[in-house]
Amino acid sequence: SKGLTGGAIPLAATLATEAIFRSHYSQDRTKTFFHSSSYTANPIACAAALANVEIWRDEAVSARVAALSEMQTASLRRFRDKSCFTNCRVTGTIAALDLRTDSAGYLAEIGPKLRSFFLDRDLLVRPLGNVLYLLPSYCITNDELDRLYDAIEEAGEIFGSKS
Repeated sequence: SKGLTGGAIPLAATLATEAIFRSHYSQDRTKTFFHSSSYTANPIACAAALANVEIWRDEAVSARVAALSEMQTASLRRFRDKSCFTNCRVTGTIAALDLRTDSAGYLAEIGPKLRSFFLDRDLLVRPLGNVLYLLPSYCITNDELDRLYDAIEEAGEIFGSKS
């Protein structure tokens, strides 16, 4: 999870309830839960995660995440009445919206054009076809987020269809 290491290096974790954990906790190998991840137990990733956990304990990260979630929700409101965007949604700090185009979906030809558009503005945005996913760093400033949403609005005016 990016949250474990601050996005610096891949690391995975498997979470389970106590009841599920206990059902697989046995010396009997037939009860072993063999699920794993490619990014489990990497020493460098674990060190990064430990350092990140210390930051979460010492700084007001939870408050920052809550504020970023609110900023994302508020920022998406500007697109409610814009006909070139549809399906605006936010979950926590992650936002997404669809650019209304003739070709929709993850493989829509507009994707590479949008990627270039944002890179030309020094912005890293993840367009999957006509779908824009916004996963900002927890330390993004209000001004930086405003700049991102201004560019999205501009992209809609340039590339989006109005109907």
